Amino acid sequence: MLLRTTNAIFPVVYKITDGEDEQKRWLSFIHCSNADPTNKPRIVLIASHADKLNDKQAGRSRATALVEHYRKLFQESLIVSQEVFLTNCLEAGSPELQRLREVLASFRDDIMKQRPKVPKVCVQLLAEIQGWRKERKAFPVMAWQDYLTSMVTATYGTVKERIVHLASSYLHDEGEIISLRHEAKSSVVLDPQWLFTSVFGPLLAPDNFDKIIDKINRTAEDHVTLEELARVFSAVADIPLLIKLLQDFQLCHTYDGRIFILPSLLQQEIKEAAWSPVSSKAIYFGLQIRCRTEIDSFSCDLFPRLQTLLMQAHPDKLSRPLLWKNSAKCTDGRAEALLQITQDKRQLNVFVRSNDGNREDCKSIMDLLKDMTYRLLHETSPGARSRDMVLSALDLREHRPQPHAYSREELEAAAAKGENLVHPQRNVPEKVKDLLLHPGNLRGMLGRVARKRLELVETLRHINPILDHLRADDVINLDENDRIRAARTPQGAARELLDILEAKGERACVKFHSVLTTCDKYAASLLVQEEMSEEGATASY
Repeated sequence: MLLRTTNAIFPVVYKITDGEDEQKRWLSFIHCSNADPTNKPRIVLIASHADKLNDKQAGRSRATALVEHYRKLFQESLIVSQEVFLTNCLEAGSPELQRLREVLASFRDDIMKQRPKVPKVCVQLLAEIQGWRKERKAFPVMAWQDYLTSMVTATYGTVKERIVHLASSYLHDEGEIISLRHEAKSSVVLDPQWLFTSVFGPLLAPDNFDKIIDKINRTAEDHVTLEELARVFSAVADIPLLIKLLQDFQLCHTYDGRIFILPSLLQQEIKEAAWSPVSSKAIYFGLQIRCRTEIDSFSCDLFPRLQTLLMQAHPDKLSRPLLWKNSAKCTDGRAEALLQITQDKRQLNVFVRSNDGNREDCKSIMDLLKDMTYRLLHETSPGARSRDMVLSALDLREHRPQPHAYSREELEAAAAKGENLVHPQRNVPEKVKDLLLHPGNLRGMLGRVARKRLELVETLRHINPILDHLRADDVINLDENDRIRAARTPQGAARELLDILEAKGERACVKFHSVLTTCDKYAASLLVQEEMSEEGATASY
């Protein structure tokens, strides 16, 4: 949320004595935070700790190779300067650091030449904002509605609310203000520099900054007390206003106003007992959202903010969640879920289970969590490309630490043929219906039947003629025929039939539709109507 300015230069400093992971992580972070694919952020790679090298020439060769490597790897999304810098950052007057200053100045001049002229209304708003910064120096933050009203008033009504919205979005993109959401209770930060230095510095700085920044101390449970917030921030902000600001940025939550949970500060790892085997009747489903390419990653604030949303969903939608570093467990009272993100921030897993084997309960909590996750993913990592994978139910039931993930293409191919998927490591078959919570997202007639399942169950009252045709065409066998006819109600018989057809796959569903055109034209018409909306259907989870 802090790297989306369109007029920025990003110096990426790394130790020449370390490996490549750090600089790649930062470049990926910048790439994935960029919401505008037509705007390529400018990067300058700076190798530090030159004084620690025994062979300076070898160090420069390595720095040169890294610049070339990342220029090629990120060529579609970033402008990585071809200039090579090998510096000792303690020597502020060295020729190498002077050359760095000159290159950065050249970049700045180039950006300013290409930059479109700032709209007059934005200049007008910025003049008002600069005055408010001075008036609110101790806490340069306004509620959005107050900001909106004050701006209309300050311009004597010549600037309407809609124009204030558009101009504020422009100023946010330019880094002049921070306004994430134009909602009545959300906040507008008038001075981003104050936010970074006075708030985010003490709040988010790593432990090795403890000698220069007064960092927050946590309790044994990884929580933060109101007294501790007051100790660290009372000199720079009114504490109640600061708490509201942090809550608006989804950085903290409290249940009682005294103890605060800041997910980004959590250090405790999940214990194995927190997600252990339960009833033998339990059913499991799993979704994996993974980065699509080598240069993609999820923003480092994605999972902490997701944990905050889980807390905010209590008590209306979820019970109070259990939180750990990179893990969260929650329940809606019917099914429970475990969410985990990998250390490299490239995979996010969502496991759900129902202890009494209720598939609908699993669907309900999965839909809630998936919607919550994707909304936040698109906000925090707009430039990241991801794909959905479906996790092995067999691995989930056995609580394997790294469950296998099946692709959409694998699921669609198996479903179309009415075949099982075979676990590649264990050589064990798994049914598509045991993996997918929403078979209706599949393409073809199988997807149509699944999407219209409820209507078909209510419609299919005279099922015996349909069974006769399906039996004659070898779509169902004798045992399946008897099992369907043994159902106590027409709805029960219809459910049993649809279960069997969905398990058999696309060919069986196509034949079923053909039979319906003879035996039940209305039911057949339901599937024909569904064809019109099928174009966008995919086998997502």
